[in-house]
Amino acid sequence: MRLWRLLTLGASVVATYAFLIYSGLHGVGMPMGDLNLAYQQWMNSNVAWGLNVDWVYPWVGLLPIWLANVVSPGALLWPWLIGNGALTLLVAVTIANRTKTAAAYFAMYFWLAALIMLGPVSISRLDTFSVTLAVVAVYLLSRGSEATAAIWLSVATWVKVWPVAAISALYVSAKQRKNILVVVFCANLAILLCGFVLGADASIFSFLTGQTGRGIQIEAPIAEFWLWPAVFGDHAFGIHYSSTMMTFEVFGANTEIFASLMSLVQIGALAITFALGYIGIRKGAKPTETFFWVLFTGTLDLIVFNKVGSPQYLTWLAVPIIYGFLVQVARTQWVAVGVLVVSALTWLIYPVLYNGLLLSGFAETLALTVRNLLLLAGLVYANLRLQKLGK
Repeated sequence: MRLWRLLTLGASVVATYAFLIYSGLHGVGMPMGDLNLAYQQWMNSNVAWGLNVDWVYPWVGLLPIWLANVVSPGALLWPWLIGNGALTLLVAVTIANRTKTAAAYFAMYFWLAALIMLGPVSISRLDTFSVTLAVVAVYLLSRGSEATAAIWLSVATWVKVWPVAAISALYVSAKQRKNILVVVFCANLAILLCGFVLGADASIFSFLTGQTGRGIQIEAPIAEFWLWPAVFGDHAFGIHYSSTMMTFEVFGANTEIFASLMSLVQIGALAITFALGYIGIRKGAKPTETFFWVLFTGTLDLIVFNKVGSPQYLTWLAVPIIYGFLVQVARTQWVAVGVLVVSALTWLIYPVLYNGLLLSGFAETLALTVRNLLLLAGLVYANLRLQKLGK
């Protein structure tokens, strides 16, 4: 019976990736375009991105791209997709096999459902690897391994920065906070030293400022204030393509000011989130519930108050949900349903309705607005749950 359940889970992973790959290659738009248009071009340039050349991502994010290109020089798409699927298969089956609980299987099936709902973009970005590493981390944390989880989260943060929210949530809820600080410091120092051994210079820190010059991407919730005037015919507002960042951004009055302020707003929102979590712990909240709600709220902070609204960001939300199922935090199932709904809307927006959105279509902009309002509603609900911790 146990072997059959594992085989079924493994087959589900394969079927999920087969569906997403087919949809990405034969469906609407180019949701996997980054693999050829960005990642492959980075490899073709033969420079050490993030080490001695400025890059928007931490240097460890270069490794999966480089490895896929080594397997198939000049054509990394298939090694990336197959390798990504193999990694997901390994992690999902291992967690289910070692945990041996129905909750673990449910968590893994939710992960696959979240990938399907978001569409092909969920497996064709660097975020996929950071999420997989974070899933391993929260599994280890659910087994009581705080220090080991901190190491995995540190590595994930050097792929994409968003797991810093998980590290902060771990610190807030940890039994031994000083140990977490020491482990995180040592792990990050080791990653930095590895980078310098590989020939890094000051560019190893370029990801910290690489996003500062960006404008407001059209999918970002804050972009609504510039999208709707364009829908109603105000030509002073609209959408333009940024060749530097290879994405569509809004233009109009005060976009530069708000774009520069969003990072500060993010930091302020995260500070409030972690303060609420700390107060909850002081009031006697369970560490498992505190970690779940701080991570979920902090992740939403990074999405809702982000001037970059890339669709793959929704993959981040799978991590707290998986943890919630593993340790059986109350209300996880309702939050999970919300994440699946928002993910499905995101796939509808990109790439299905994207061309209409670029043309300032009413229905397409409305769909994006509904998605963003749902994200905001989720953030409000998460903050309310944080305030009730320990009561």
